[in-house]
This record gives sequence, structure tokens and C-alpha cells, in this order.
Amino acid sequence: MLMGESGSGKSVWLYKLMDLYVRSSRPCIYVAMDELPSQLRRSLANFIGEMEQKEKDGLLTFVDCYSCMGGLASQEKYHIDSPSDLNGLAVLISKLAADPGAQAPVRVFIDSATAMFAHCESDAILKFLYSTSVRLKNQGGSLFFTLNGGAVTTEIQKRLEQMADGVVEVQAKETLGTTKRQYRFSKVRGKMYFDTWLPFIVGDRAIWLGPPEDAETRERFYKVFELITSG
Repeated sequence: MLMGESGSGKSVWLYKLMDLYVRSSRPCIYVAMDELPSQLRRSLANFIGEMEQKEKDGLLTFVDCYSCMGGLASQEKYHIDSPSDLNGLAVLISKLAADPGAQAPVRVFIDSATAMFAHCESDAILKFLYSTSVRLKNQGGSLFFTLNGGAVTTEIQKRLEQMADGVVEVQAKETLGTTKRQYRFSKVRGKMYFDTWLPFIVGDRAIWLGPPEDAETRERFYKVFELITSG
């Protein structure tokens, strides 16, 4: 789970993770809930090289969950027709993840899970995220999702954190007209974690993550980062 306020850089983290996976021939499914896939493609093209070819090769698949929220007909091959149809979305993800043509276990990215809470009951969303995560892990894959800080109750947020194998928090602060962004790994289940706030910079085509300064802490940081990116 990637958690932070709107504009803090959560989606960019997903873009970079997807780039790491598709470059190593690990297929990704992007569940678009905050904007149209046609708009997302333009943003993603800055972070993922030869994106059109990767779609053709089956390394990158979009699922449109945004159009139906505005009552629009989707132009995408894969989509749902109602924002409250979590069962339909679960079936579609399972179908895509089980595609015999997939070259490796699938990574699914939901951006943002926050949108679900405007259309579905909290318990139904938690059940959907948990069951989808379990199915993907049983196939060797994984689920990533973003959540806007403060968008859900403290109780729901804690339940989401308990359910997630890992939690990355990001934040952005305005200082003298400059946006300073930070991140930390606040949870990595069953493994060591690194919860110190560190800087990161969002560029036009990449993000830069500032590692710890001292050698011992930096080594621990890289181990945690490896756990997250190898998921």
C-alpha cells in the first residue's frame, strides 16, 4: 500500500515500479480509477519506454474503472460498467492474471483505492483487496494500491495497514515556494523495515530516491527496497 495526501507522488511511485517490472518482462495490470487510461498512457509514457509495444506484447494491460464513474461508455477492451461492481472487477483481474499467454506472474496496480470508498461499503472493499491479494500471491504475483491519507476512518486505515504486506508513506510539503517530498517504509511484513523519512524528487521521466547517509543504515535500506521491488 502506498499512502499519502493528494499530490504527494503516490502515482509516480506506481509508474516507476511498473517500469521496473515490465523491463524485466514481468506483466503488469493497471486498474485506472482516478483518470481515463487514454490520459494515463500519456503520463506513463514518460516513465515506461516503448509503452505501446509493451501493451502489444502483453506486458502492460489497462482496466478502465473510471469511465463508469462519470456515466461514460468505456473505450477500453477491459473495463467494468459500474463503480460498485467489485465482484466483476475481481473476476476480470483473475481472468487477466490467469491468462495462459502471460510470461510471468502478474503485478496488479490499483490507483486509487480511495475512489472505491465513494461507491462501496468499506467491508466489501477490504474483502476485495484481501482476496485479490491472496489470489495473486498464490500465483506468484502481487497487488499494489494507493490510498489518499485522511480519506478513510482511522479504523479502516489500520485494517488496511494490517492487511498489507508492506506500507510506503509519502508526503509533500511546501517550503519557500518549493515542494519537498519525502517517503518512508513504515511496514514490511515479516522482514526488517526502514521507517526514517527520506527525500525523493519527481522528475519529468524518473524519480530519485534519497538513501540514508551512513553505510550501515543504507545497507538496511537497500535490503528493504529490494524486498519491495522484487514482490
